[in-house]
Amino acid sequence: MAAEQSQEASGPERKPRPRGPNAVRRQTTRDKLLNATIECLHELGYHRTSTVIVTERAQVSRGSLLHQFPTKADLMVATARHIARQRGQAHIEGLKGVPVSIERMEKLVDILWGEVNSPSGIARIEIMLASRSEPELAAKYAPIVDEHSENHRRLIWALAKALGVRNRAPIDAMVQLYAASIRGLAIDALFPESRAHVQAAVELLKQALVDIIKREVAAARRAEMKVVEE
Repeated sequence: MAAEQSQEASGPERKPRPRGPNAVRRQTTRDKLLNATIECLHELGYHRTSTVIVTERAQVSRGSLLHQFPTKADLMVATARHIARQRGQAHIEGLKGVPVSIERMEKLVDILWGEVNSPSGIARIEIMLASRSEPELAAKYAPIVDEHSENHRRLIWALAKALGVRNRAPIDAMVQLYAASIRGLAIDALFPESRAHVQAAVELLKQALVDIIKREVAAARRAEMKVVEE
């Protein structure tokens, strides 16, 4: 009876309204601008990327850009979120069929490396570095960094916990280490003299992460055995 009353109170279930042509055009324009911003950041860097250049690259009017992104900081924040969505989709696709195992941890590193060492990854690094000296950008971008970092820590902790790890502190530190290392290696890869050694460094990083996970799993098992013995 209560369920029926609740359903009556809320009314009949509404089907989602189809998006109209204006909404589709708006999203198409938005995607053009965000993708053009990624290209410009990758090719020109943050400080040489202007809203004028972005509109020319995207082949849309400046008015269309200003309507959606009143300031350069707004454009950069939206671009960062756009990159995060792309990265999330890459994780979903890349982890399909990979069981909960050490192999999944290694795959996560491969996926992150592929995303960071790409035009969109370099673009995000440009935004991150620029936020140090651009107060408006810093204020709007900092919450995104915190959100993404926390999501990443939760993702890795869930996997580590499923593998048998019980102490979260070293796992969170490991995430910080490997995320920062991947970003640094992506910057190194921009220079020809470093490029030859970068992939070997990524493989070494993967092995270090695997060793940390195995160490923590072993520590958890020893602790459990001690409790049983007592």
